[in-house]
Amino acid sequence: MAEVKRALDDARVWWNGEKAKTGEVWTEGSWIKLLQKMVSNLAIQNTASIAEQLRERWLLEADFRAYDDAVPTLNELKSAGFKLIVISNVSSSKNLKTYLRKAGIPNCFDAIIASGDVGYEKPNLEIFREALRMLNIPASYVLHVGDKYEEDYIGAYNAGLKALILDREGLCKDKQCPKITMLTELVNLLL
Repeated sequence: MAEVKRALDDARVWWNGEKAKTGEVWTEGSWIKLLQKMVSNLAIQNTASIAEQLRERWLLEADFRAYDDAVPTLNELKSAGFKLIVISNVSSSKNLKTYLRKAGIPNCFDAIIASGDVGYEKPNLEIFREALRMLNIPASYVLHVGDKYEEDYIGAYNAGLKALILDREGLCKDKQCPKITMLTELVNLLL
């Protein structure tokens, strides 16, 4: 297993270098390229076929878990009439829906936006603008909550949205931005 992990880690380093050079957004095709590179690093033949099989297995076998406060908070906000949107740097909305379902997150979203579908990743302003276009909502009416300072807070803020960081582990304590440590804090802030 250590050899497989090393091959995957090396493939991720390779992908990050390619992304830095080309600006390529994470898509289904990117996923396949990464897995092909991993398989190639293991000196296995027929990389394309094996990479496709690995991608399919990943969706079937990956274990996703929501934090305990996620579902109650989403349900309470939805019941209060808030529109809920997911914006994620993932390969496709199809995969994102699978991840959410496997994590036990209910289908309570008015829009699901995957970077691989729209061609932009957070923190690019365009992915946030796509969310605004989809729901026809002005930026000043939107609060974006995310756990990554650059991707979520800076990206949303620069797109004109209100933004805050979900900082469960105190990783952003020195950042000058609004923060919460649990999703349930949103209920008190918004209701």
